[in-house]
Amino acid sequence: MASDALTVLGSVLTATEAERLAMQFESGAPASVAVREIALSRRERVKELMAACGLGSADRERTVSVLRAVAGAKSALRELTPVWTMPGNEASTGHLTSEFHRIVGAARQSVTAATYNFQDTSQMWTALKAASDQPGVVVTVYLDAGAADTATVKAQLPRATVYRSAVLSNGKQVISHAKFIVVDHELLLITSANFSYSAENRNIEFGILVRDIALAESVEASMKSRHGSLYELMP
Repeated sequence: MASDALTVLGSVLTATEAERLAMQFESGAPASVAVREIALSRRERVKELMAACGLGSADRERTVSVLRAVAGAKSALRELTPVWTMPGNEASTGHLTSEFHRIVGAARQSVTAATYNFQDTSQMWTALKAASDQPGVVVTVYLDAGAADTATVKAQLPRATVYRSAVLSNGKQVISHAKFIVVDHELLLITSANFSYSAENRNIEFGILVRDIALAESVEASMKSRHGSLYELMP
């Protein structure tokens, strides 16, 4: 049924993708051009769902309305979920390590991650590698130059863009202690945990998972604005 396909399409598209598709159809672009806004690995699935919904160039007005509705609904949605790491089975409201994997593994467009220390014992070691190997997914990682082995991380994530904290003009090393993950410019996990086995399994760590596009994009924009001043690109 078309209503079922609409529900699935709404869950598949991110707010950014829905808005970009709407803009393409509104400008008069053919469907074959509009769908280029979707990552190649997911493009055929979106085309199939749009066809099942009766959306496309033949009915631009309805198509734009539906896509804008999806974008608006997702932009307005705010979900707050607490996540914990505690020894044993003490955490009863979500587990930090599983949330790391779940949100990074579900990335369709991008992952932006920041941590103070990044050890190869962390499950993020493989999760970020898998994400960066996915066609159309852009992975950016921010690290502290003193605490993390930035060269090793870059070698593990050759397709990712890796930044390390810079040295200021006065010779002092910037300490990058921020710890968060942003997925698809809309899902933000803020956490006390480093990317390490102890932080993900033994320590008491707390995080909050927020679905808020404005906040997620603001965090990413703040980090980008510090490129060249507080962060330097790893070669």
